[in-house]
Amino acid sequence: MKKLTTAVLLIALVGTALFSLTACSEEEEDLSMKIEEKVSAYQTDLEDSAGTLTSTEAIKDYLLNWAKEKGINCTADSHDNVIMSVSASEAYKDADPVVIVCAYDAQRFQNCIAPMALSLYIAKNNENTGKLTVIFISENGRDFTGIRSLNSKYFTDKSKVFCVNGGDKNMWSTSTAGRSSYDFSTRVRYTAPTGEKAYRIEIQGLPGGLPDSRISSYPNPIKEIGDLLAYFKTNSLIYELADIRGGESGNLYPRSASVTIVIDEDDMEKFQKRIDSAIENYNDDNLEDYPQMTYTYEEVELPEKVMAQEDLNTFVSLLYTLIDGVYSRDDNDEQLSITSIGSIKKNGNRFTISAVGNSLSETDLLEIDRTYETICGLADVTYKKTGSQAIWKSDPESDFAKEVAEAFNQYSGADMEYRDCVAASGTTYIQEKNPSCSIISVSVNENRLERYTGTILTYLLNQGGEETKNE
Repeated sequence: MKKLTTAVLLIALVGTALFSLTACSEEEEDLSMKIEEKVSAYQTDLEDSAGTLTSTEAIKDYLLNWAKEKGINCTADSHDNVIMSVSASEAYKDADPVVIVCAYDAQRFQNCIAPMALSLYIAKNNENTGKLTVIFISENGRDFTGIRSLNSKYFTDKSKVFCVNGGDKNMWSTSTAGRSSYDFSTRVRYTAPTGEKAYRIEIQGLPGGLPDSRISSYPNPIKEIGDLLAYFKTNSLIYELADIRGGESGNLYPRSASVTIVIDEDDMEKFQKRIDSAIENYNDDNLEDYPQMTYTYEEVELPEKVMAQEDLNTFVSLLYTLIDGVYSRDDNDEQLSITSIGSIKKNGNRFTISAVGNSLSETDLLEIDRTYETICGLADVTYKKTGSQAIWKSDPESDFAKEVAEAFNQYSGADMEYRDCVAASGTTYIQEKNPSCSIISVSVNENRLERYTGTILTYLLNQGGEETKNE
């Protein structure tokens, strides 16, 4: 009889356990489906609105109106930062405050869509957890103006901060790169053209964005045109340079570039053969990954003036010599330092090339400074370092880092590995505002949007008391 009773009890216990496991699994599946559906809707809405969200003011107004429609307390400061606030529920009144910091930038809006969708979802669907502040930081060409001007009151000693960025690679990081920005400028003289034919060569339709780990594969249009001009010179195709420009900011990948050159009528066949070959090779290498890209040339009206030959030689040599791409790798062959030429602009008779260097090594940052300065010195070009940003590091073994990794595993069933991020981030400025707050850098794109959103939400849910966790 005792054996029978024991067997019945065991069956009952196993049944209860199986029911609990099934219920838990269904609950997790429901949460995943809910996140996937809603965060996708937020992403789609941002994509559909992208055509109108072309300025800081337009994006700020969009966020303010969105929060008003969703019933979320929201304000904007004098620097166009938009702050959404959610109070703690009674069950989570003792949880540490959580802050999500997400940049928005009209110059690279497409790259901001995934992190914005994640942040909007958490602001609206935080499941009645602890005190939450979601801050959308204004930027202009990744200049970090918004985060630098933000009031430090949002970052307390107990704050747990997720600094969310768009990125080519999805990763969670406890280290982000330092950054230096540069301008290289030269004054040019002009003369009347001697050639009879003028052509504009243009590359357009690239996505731009923040220099990051994809730098080896991003087809920088400024660098391509610089290499083309250098090739013309070394292969005896005589040309005159009327105009060259590209990009919007030295801190970003350029989306387009163009050059206008003048050639002798007798060199047309040689020119067309080379440019057709360049376009074919460039398209073969890049068109599959960047289907919106176009690389074209067309005959245009003969310009009234072109660069003097000596100044042309100096400018083309500078553009060809400036470093662009992976600068160094660590012992594991991971990118340690990168450089990127971001823009060429003309102001009167002066051309300015702007570039940026990112590195996880203080030594490399200094070496990049010296390399650029040396190149400019040899070319008799004005060198100016226009800005710098310190490397950020935190402890991957901290309680916060471990709890986020646990939430990632709990939500996705996979193990998290923290990785160094070679792109600069607002983490540097958050730490300056309060060195005692805890920070994790998050790089996310549409491929991991649901998983990363679910991880942060799971972290929030895990911050309740024991009675909450066991409900």
